[in-house]
Amino acid sequence: MSQRLGRFFRSAVAVGLLVVAGRSAAQTDLPVAELDPHFKGGREGHAYTLAMLELGMRMGAATTAALRDDQPRALAALKAFREQNAAVSRLVPSWKDQFRDTAITELEKAVAANADPSTRRKIVERIEKSCTSCHARYMIPVQARYRWGDFASASVPDSAGNDVSFHQLMLDLANSLGAVRGDVEAGQLAEAQAAYKQLAERFGMMELLCVNCHDQPRQYFIDATVKGRIFKIGGMLRRGEARVAEYAPLFKDINEQSCLPCHQVHMPAAFQQAFQRDSKR
Repeated sequence: MSQRLGRFFRSAVAVGLLVVAGRSAAQTDLPVAELDPHFKGGREGHAYTLAMLELGMRMGAATTAALRDDQPRALAALKAFREQNAAVSRLVPSWKDQFRDTAITELEKAVAANADPSTRRKIVERIEKSCTSCHARYMIPVQARYRWGDFASASVPDSAGNDVSFHQLMLDLANSLGAVRGDVEAGQLAEAQAAYKQLAERFGMMELLCVNCHDQPRQYFIDATVKGRIFKIGGMLRRGEARVAEYAPLFKDINEQSCLPCHQVHMPAAFQQAFQRDSKR
């Protein structure tokens, strides 16, 4: 398996796992009455998010120090970790059990007793596993609700003035790209040019849709490199290029370096929101 194909396969598997995780997480009920007050004032810098980031920093400092032969530093860091853990547990009372400090206490005792490194390492691994278990259950639905905009309400007008939803536009783009390649492979260049016109229009629509949510330049889907590949296909069609091999690397790059990265970022959250809506019906 080539290195590029290997990366593509791993990426595809990652997308599949994220979607499966999102579907499973859709069955998780969030304590929204407790979470909502911490997620006001925009999608970035929420009180809960910042508190969790601080908890992660203190955890990293504490567990690393605990595995070193620096008892005073480790005990001080563990104390700070315990305090932040308690502070975060009070933010969402329904999740208090997720922030039990039993393992932190055990690690403090192990450090104070100069326990062997393997014993301390096992306790650290238990703490890490506890964090991972909670994140695996709650992080995707929390991000879908608070981090992302509402994909269902995202739309952009087409050339006729009709609003096209985010989901429909993604489908239309895939259909147009597949149609251009299929027509080229069939030697039907006139049909390919018609399909390309739709592809170019829809690509422009996606660019407009992106800037509705993103205030920073997109670097993998609508940047100059991707546009260059799209435009090159159009130029080859206008020249009457009929050799399929000339088009093949362009279609491959657009799929693997543009479509797939966009899906990896947006699909888990978009599908999670869809599952949450469906579960309420």
